[in-house]
Amino acid sequence: MARMQVIPSSKTTGICPTFTTKPDFDYRQYAGVWYEIEKIPVVFEEGMTCIRAIYDEIAPNTVSVVNTAILADGNATAIYGSAYQPYPDTQPGYLIVQFPGRPDGKYFVLDTDYVTYTAVYDCVDVGAFKLEYAWLMARTNTLTAEQLATARAAYTQFGIDVSIFEATYQSDSCLYIP
Repeated sequence: MARMQVIPSSKTTGICPTFTTKPDFDYRQYAGVWYEIEKIPVVFEEGMTCIRAIYDEIAPNTVSVVNTAILADGNATAIYGSAYQPYPDTQPGYLIVQFPGRPDGKYFVLDTDYVTYTAVYDCVDVGAFKLEYAWLMARTNTLTAEQLATARAAYTQFGIDVSIFEATYQSDSCLYIP
């Protein structure tokens, strides 16, 4: 659920699109392992491969977050945090992600089928620019072309440009931690 920080790699002119989150989002079904398939590139993931996130319920409307990856130098890294639903009854697909020593991040689940893919997004207007964040994740480390098209449609329905997405390296040779 998260990798939000202050500086994205996608700073473009324009305003953020209007979007909605999955209205019946269920964080309990969402819990488990997710592999990053594509993203809008962000500096804090630069050079990382084999990226995945693990979510587990720790309290009502709150999950633990463990993000893992392999760094460019081949070493493994992990960051531990949590995410909670500030408005579980009215906006269940909106979560706030917290990591120690970092600013809170917003995590909007545009859509998920819980078993194949999830489409996560955030956008911040800054003057004449917009700062976009997006993570397309899957329960497995690959998606078929049809599954990828379905997941991307969660973005394109709101006018989000998936042509700027970048594939995340995943393979069966990845050594996932923990």
